[in-house]
Amino acid sequence: MKIATIARDISHSPNMAANDAAILGCVTAGLRAKGLQVIEATEAELPDGCVAVCHMSRSPEVLKILKEAERRGVTVINSPAAVENCSRLKMMQKMREAGIRQPQYSIIDERIPLDSLRYPAWLKRADGWSTHCDDVCFVRNADEAKEAFDNMRGRGITGVVHCGHIAGDIVKFYGVGKCFFRHIYPDPEKSKFGLEKINGAPHRYPFSLDEMKRTVFSAAESIGLEIYGGDGIVCEDGAIYIIDMNDFPSFSAIRDKAAGEIAEYIINRITEER
Repeated sequence: MKIATIARDISHSPNMAANDAAILGCVTAGLRAKGLQVIEATEAELPDGCVAVCHMSRSPEVLKILKEAERRGVTVINSPAAVENCSRLKMMQKMREAGIRQPQYSIIDERIPLDSLRYPAWLKRADGWSTHCDDVCFVRNADEAKEAFDNMRGRGITGVVHCGHIAGDIVKFYGVGKCFFRHIYPDPEKSKFGLEKINGAPHRYPFSLDEMKRTVFSAAESIGLEIYGGDGIVCEDGAIYIIDMNDFPSFSAIRDKAAGEIAEYIINRITEER
């Protein structure tokens, strides 16, 4: 069987290009070790004749091509529809429909008085993925919110979401289907844009790991993700909030273990559909 892997374009991999490339390289090696023929591709050179595609792409043009491949019976992981659902506002709406606990949010524009909203809060780009350090901004008051909002508008961002701030421990999680789950406390000094510093060092509040796993699996299912990661908040009382879900993260903290699980998952998916 011939499988293609497609790397993520660097424009969608801010400060994480090396880590994204590393996890895909490990998955490729794992598939080859199982005897599969793997073609390593980029968004600029998509291969033909494959029974499956494991990709990290977020490019609208590539996702359109992958949708057509799906219609022809090619197994695409993650599905293009699931990747599109990870766009900020779509992700939040999908999780709301599924009853996933997340911070309260609202879409804002020039007609909404910023001083009528609650602070502290987060202003987040709604119309895509975060590719710039100012696509997600912590704001303490209406003046800071206006500055962040105007900055986003000035960069051509058409949708902005106001999200309530949740105090507590940031927890990063990773999953593959419903067969693999890991969580870690991130190092505030080692992050994509340094936003973990806002919540500070973890207190390691006690919480139910089973509840977190169920919540993450449900969130991934609502979005349609098979290979995923994200961020949650654990509050002092043990309550768990999901604040972000990502399609095919770098798994950098658990790369070797995750790569084997991803390769095994892909092989099982192909076997099921053939």
